Amino acid sequence: MADGPVTFSKEECDEVRNKFQPIADENEAKYHPDDVDRIKSDDIYVSRFLSHQKQDKAAAANMIDSVLTWRKENRVRDLDFSDMKDKVSPVKSMFYRSKDKEGTNILWVQPKFMDATIREEFQQYLLWLIETRPDADKSSQITIALALDSVGLTEVDIEFIKFFINVFMYYSPDTMKRMIVHNMHWLLNGVWKVVSVLLSEGAKKRVVFLKNKDIHEYIAEENVLTCCGGPDPNCYKA
Repeated sequence: MADGPVTFSKEECDEVRNKFQPIADENEAKYHPDDVDRIKSDDIYVSRFLSHQKQDKAAAANMIDSVLTWRKENRVRDLDFSDMKDKVSPVKSMFYRSKDKEGTNILWVQPKFMDATIREEFQQYLLWLIETRPDADKSSQITIALALDSVGLTEVDIEFIKFFINVFMYYSPDTMKRMIVHNMHWLLNGVWKVVSVLLSEGAKKRVVFLKNKDIHEYIAEENVLTCCGGPDPNCYKA
């Protein structure tokens, strides 16, 4: 993964498309037609694959194949959680609110309100959030803020965390700008060791561990939620 959003020239994107075309000719039934159309027409989107694969055009083409296949298998374009705003799970555990100091939209995640008994619903909701993120049509990036205050081992769904990491590592190219891990208890160090092996070295550089007011380095104080010690009350409380 690259250090930030990069848009490559049309010529470079066309090179990726040309390498992808023979793959698509053999496998197009595995893709959603709208996803194929986007690859054909959206240079910014293709640039995300090229950036994610460190400008390796062949690798970018192969990633397009795996991502488009995965998206159809998981019915990403068919997901719709727009009528779930009044539900506690999973809507209140993951939501967009405000922006960081660099103007990137923040996806706040409160693991303490997740429920492993309906993990698939949480997973689908996460995919829908990524798909419908602000400026998604421009292949925008997001900052993820994990609010871990008062979260212990019993509140952590390790399988969901693995899914969460895999989505950003393999199926949502160059979408995660940064992950802020706020007030992680030392008891979760073992969980992090398990999860960190799923991350590339480039992705690990995007993860920052912060305590208390250190979060103000990345998010203005007035935009920090109360669950992370700020004044914004827009986070769910049991």
